[in-house]
Amino acid sequence: MKMVSVLLIYPPLSFEERAALSAYAPPLGLLYLASVLEEAGHRVRVVDAEAEGLSLPELGRIMEEERPDVVGITCLTLTLDSCRRIVREAKRRCGAYVVVGGPHISVCPPEYLGEIGADAYVVGEAEGEIVRIVEERPKGVIHAREPEDLDSLPLPARRLVEHVEYGRFYGMKVTGKVTGILTTRGCRYGCTYCNRPKKLGFRARSPRSLLEELRLLDREGFEFIWIADDNFTNDPRRVIKLAELMKREGLKFHFFGQARVDTPSRALYRAMREMGVLALSYGVESVVPRVVRWYAKTPHPERWPEYVRRTLELCKEHHIIFLGSLIFGAPMETKEDMEYSIEFLEKGGADFINGNILLYMVGSSIWNWARREGRLRPNQFVATAPELGLTPYSEEELQELCNRCADFSKREGWKSAFRKILARREFGLIWMGMRKYVGDYLKIRRLRREIYGYGYGKKYTTKG
Repeated sequence: MKMVSVLLIYPPLSFEERAALSAYAPPLGLLYLASVLEEAGHRVRVVDAEAEGLSLPELGRIMEEERPDVVGITCLTLTLDSCRRIVREAKRRCGAYVVVGGPHISVCPPEYLGEIGADAYVVGEAEGEIVRIVEERPKGVIHAREPEDLDSLPLPARRLVEHVEYGRFYGMKVTGKVTGILTTRGCRYGCTYCNRPKKLGFRARSPRSLLEELRLLDREGFEFIWIADDNFTNDPRRVIKLAELMKREGLKFHFFGQARVDTPSRALYRAMREMGVLALSYGVESVVPRVVRWYAKTPHPERWPEYVRRTLELCKEHHIIFLGSLIFGAPMETKEDMEYSIEFLEKGGADFINGNILLYMVGSSIWNWARREGRLRPNQFVATAPELGLTPYSEEELQELCNRCADFSKREGWKSAFRKILARREFGLIWMGMRKYVGDYLKIRRLRREIYGYGYGKKYTTKG
């Protein structure tokens, strides 16, 4: 088979406005596919249009220069509009075969996939199918044979994005080399608002496989690693084992990631501190048990507030930055409930609080429920609770609660986070970019836009 030229693209949330989390870590999904394709002898270029801040005309010029045989695009529900525009641009600029995959494709009703305008759509994780796809170029919907043994996959081709400056996270700029790593895929939980595909469920790489990758990242000079798992603490025993192996090897990085509050053991947090975990984002959503029950966060919603309280204590004890996300707008949730959740985190010692208006996204349990109730159209892939009339509060009222969270983060977050950094005795850990920070502070609208724009419910660009 002759070599195929492939251009893989990660779309921006919007071509018109830069997102607050636009360059925190590379798109590992595309980099895994790139490795598989390169092993098969094909030529690959990866373009992270979000992190590179590319406009659609700039992306089009890249297509004309590359003249790829195949264009592959990752599509999230929140990037659907950008994805459609990129597909049209690819057809116009280079006439390539266009294939689209990603989470949205795996949950979208099949009858609406054709509206994207691509030649083919991949449902599921594509490592097992991508070589056949670029060589044979089939049309229509392709159901991928997803990998069950994650240890068998080649490591992601990080060198393809080595020109991109990553490490911008929630207004902070990390000084050293930054990359991402996947230790697991899938999630053991079934939160009702989540629209992540759950075809194969939770799968984990072995600690020894991870150790091999970390050794390589250490040799390549990476210092900061975004753990891209849906939930890094899915299996606390794996985390503790990995920490033991890293200690034995003398490996230590500064890790960021996502975790749950219902694994609050001292052994786990001690292990995470020893391996270098610096900051974790927690989907708290609410501390009111009846709201937590509606979100199906846990089989024991009555214990949820205690889980949150204990996790806050452990983060304080082990100097791990706590970023708690809240969701506002569940049908039974009162304004007093929402304010109570904010106050619980404020008084409990959260460093940052991220408020979000509840989104009903295609593929989630609540989207399916709202569809059955006739609240949204089958091609209305994302909508806020106020848009659907599923909360008694307006968009403006819920946004004000989000703003309160952002104000707390701006007022208290930096101070408490730096106290934890100083307590770790790792000076110079994060460069705030004083010139930029002071400039943004003086131009308060810019700072507010960056902080208030953080979170999955702030802005979305898909259209029904």
